[in-house]
Amino acid sequence: MIMDELYTFIGKKAKRYYLWASIAVTQHGKYFYFYHLSRYKNAGALFEFNQQLPSTDKIYCDGCFSYDKIYGSKASMEKSKITNVIENLNSQIRDKISYLVRRTKAHARSYEWLDNRLAWFFVNKNIGK
Repeated sequence: MIMDELYTFIGKKAKRYYLWASIAVTQHGKYFYFYHLSRYKNAGALFEFNQQLPSTDKIYCDGCFSYDKIYGSKASMEKSKITNVIENLNSQIRDKISYLVRRTKAHARSYEWLDNRLAWFFVNKNIGK
């Protein structure tokens, strides 16, 4: 499993939200995409997201402190070719969802609208569109 987080805001820049993204890779190399939107970037938010994910033996992630608290020795926090896959997903998310593009007038005005756009994006990623 590969994980990363990025942030955006809803309404005002002071109302920051975090998007936790994960890619689960099967033994046959098929990718499944997951996301979780939370108000905070802490171990509690990551724990909520972890409840929705399939179990795995290894987690590839960046150096965020929350990963070490939740996954412990399962977390590999070093840059590699594998972490580039999740960074590519972050780039696609920012490219396809105008709410997440930085330095633009288009921003999410409500949590529900942002969550709907993210759900639509991730459903399309999982069915292969």
